[in-house]
Amino acid sequence: MNRHIIITLCIIFIVLLFLGCNDSSKKEETSFNAIILENGQSFLLVEPEAGSSELSSADKISISLGKVALVNVNGDEISVDEIKEGDRVQVFYDGKIAESYPAQIHNCNKIVLMK
Repeated sequence: MNRHIIITLCIIFIVLLFLGCNDSSKKEETSFNAIILENGQSFLLVEPEAGSSELSSADKISISLGKVALVNVNGDEISVDEIKEGDRVQVFYDGKIAESYPAQIHNCNKIVLMK
């Protein structure tokens, strides 16, 4: 009887161990629309548009431009110099926002200039 209980517990432990492992290679991406407040060449300071969940987190977000794809609405690559204060953009990122002031997005994948 004890042997069956031990084997059952071991099987349950192994199953739970595998269920607890997740695939970290899956990247979830989210986006929001924002207005450019400042173009610092290596970063953009934006204000999320009304109604976005990002606005409930912070009224200003600094976006690091390290490896960000900058494109226009047609999908053509643009330079950071083409993004001006007051422009409307769509920001695609991994969903993580650093809680600081201004808030920060470090893992931005793409920014689309909507104009």
